Amino acid sequence: MPTEEEKSLSEGSETVRRANTQSAKQLALALQSAVGLPDAYNCAFWLADELLEDTRAQLWQSIDGNMRGLKVAYIDSSMGWNPPEKRQELFNSLARFILLSPVNKPDEIAGYSAFRFEHEDEEDILYCYELQINPLHQRKGLGRFLMNLLEVIGRRTKMKKIMLTVLDNNLAANKFYKKIGFQLDECSPTYEDLDNENGTEKVDVDYQILSKLVT
Repeated sequence: MPTEEEKSLSEGSETVRRANTQSAKQLALALQSAVGLPDAYNCAFWLADELLEDTRAQLWQSIDGNMRGLKVAYIDSSMGWNPPEKRQELFNSLARFILLSPVNKPDEIAGYSAFRFEHEDEEDILYCYELQINPLHQRKGLGRFLMNLLEVIGRRTKMKKIMLTVLDNNLAANKFYKKIGFQLDECSPTYEDLDNENGTEKVDVDYQILSKLVT
């Protein structure tokens, strides 16, 4: 059976296939055009399959820690909260990571973004799966820098737009994304078909899919 990465390299658009062959070193060239990284931080790029186990543990702990206030919301949401599935999504072989660390603590992760290159609905997109900032390093411009860097990567790899998913009740995230130019994407659903013992029913969704053009 071919892996998901092997399937991605043989299916979809040529643009996405080409983007998925880029090494971490090639992706890091985007730093030449990015702005806003505070002098107190370093920035590094990693492919999911190249992450060290200690780094994987820190990345997962960051999600677990930052999600404490939102776990109940996730559990009760139409998206649900399933740690094994979330972990599999996070470390998918096609995932790429941008890690920020303090200059004086190079082994500490201050913040990161996890993203993938995908082809959906005839569009080439950069999907931001995670944007996590350690609470001790928030309000220092790291989130804005990471999103700016994703835009640069999107343009360099000729993606049409950046997309992401956010819960309606994550007010801070919604405010942040809309402040930096994200809008409700046309594919964002208003309801989903839910299968249950009585058949299929339509349920209102409590999340939004936002996007921002980068071309």
